[in-house]
Amino acid sequence: MRSQGKLYVVGIGPGSKDLLTLKAYEVLRSADVVIGHKRYVDLLRDLVRGEIVESTMRKELERVKIAVELAMEKVVCLVSGGDPCIYGIASLLEEYLAENGISLNYEIIPGISALNAANSLLGCPVSGDHSVVSLSDNLVSWEKIEQRLRLALRSDVPVVVYNPSSRRRSENLKRAFDIVLSERGDVKVAVVKNAYREGQEILVKKLSELNPDDIDMSTILIISSSETISRDRKMLTPRGYSLKYEVGAKTKMAKEIAEQSAEILREFIPGSTLRDEITRRAVMATGDLSYRDLLIFKGDPAEGVEAIRKGAKIIVDVEMVKAGLRAEAIAAVKFGDETSRTRTAEGILRLAEKIEGSVVGIGNAPSAAKALCEVAEKHKPAFIVATPVGFVGAEEAKEMVRRLEVPSITTLGTKGGSGVCAAILNCLIEHARSD
Repeated sequence: MRSQGKLYVVGIGPGSKDLLTLKAYEVLRSADVVIGHKRYVDLLRDLVRGEIVESTMRKELERVKIAVELAMEKVVCLVSGGDPCIYGIASLLEEYLAENGISLNYEIIPGISALNAANSLLGCPVSGDHSVVSLSDNLVSWEKIEQRLRLALRSDVPVVVYNPSSRRRSENLKRAFDIVLSERGDVKVAVVKNAYREGQEILVKKLSELNPDDIDMSTILIISSSETISRDRKMLTPRGYSLKYEVGAKTKMAKEIAEQSAEILREFIPGSTLRDEITRRAVMATGDLSYRDLLIFKGDPAEGVEAIRKGAKIIVDVEMVKAGLRAEAIAAVKFGDETSRTRTAEGILRLAEKIEGSVVGIGNAPSAAKALCEVAEKHKPAFIVATPVGFVGAEEAKEMVRRLEVPSITTLGTKGGSGVCAAILNCLIEHARSD
């Protein structure tokens, strides 16, 4: 028999009423009954108009049973800290209803999780891929927790630790610290206690500097990855946007040099548009500031980004351009042979059908650019980067590209080359991956 009332499973966020969602606020105000752990309902007493039913830790199933029974006739809110689906009570409700064949009118109201709260206070240590592990062995064996923690640490992503310690199981956290030391070394760990509540504390320290006895169930930990940057009480794990300015740098010193170069370039080319960024890339690749005035943009370079994002093939003239790219590409020179044309031009002609809808980069051979113009009459590419270099035919070939009804980036005069072509294409590729 279906109920006449309704049950809301409400995530109340980290504890501050300012961080309640509007939907959570509305249902809490209008509910006949609000049920939850004493710690959570205490935060809501001045908000709730209906009856309050409170309980203690380890009484989760009891709360669910009471909530389900009352919701047959009344509007009931079953509250959970953070988000009710993340180490919350929503899964227990789902299990209970399924196992007992109960049909109930219910709705889950999401909330801001402890992870979200801690992340915002720290800066942004969790900005992309990450792992989440709870150290509570109430429902999961310690052996399984240890296995999951080790695997998470080996993935080299930030690891978020829920339920790190309590009076009953303080030894688990000490064991976890030993595991972190063995898998990642003495890394920085963020400690956020009572996020957005009275008594809020934020620490960012090396693991060896932390006292496990100072950490409790009101705390969440974020273990840094090899890419995480920390300063004072802030942490950041870059998503990869900085790669736009590292131009392939891998080591710490190389990245620092690339970043310093980028800062200097911003003084000469200060804009923040895609065109400005492409220009900075060309200058960085050549060390030649004259490229500020040498790049010719026809149409919007964002069209090249969009084409790559949608899966367009990338076709280039020579292996040197292909080798410099951060994506798969086809080198036309491999498809050419000895004819009256150059191998790259012949390769472009043989790839005619593949060129349609693709992004094409010509960084070396003027003859390949001319062949591309011939092909484009029937098989129109989505975008062209043409920077062939030289004193014979280069200027003419690039002018031919500019006359096509295709968005493009070209260089004026005799300057250009494979390095410039690869730098521009990489900029488009990285924007396609990150936008």
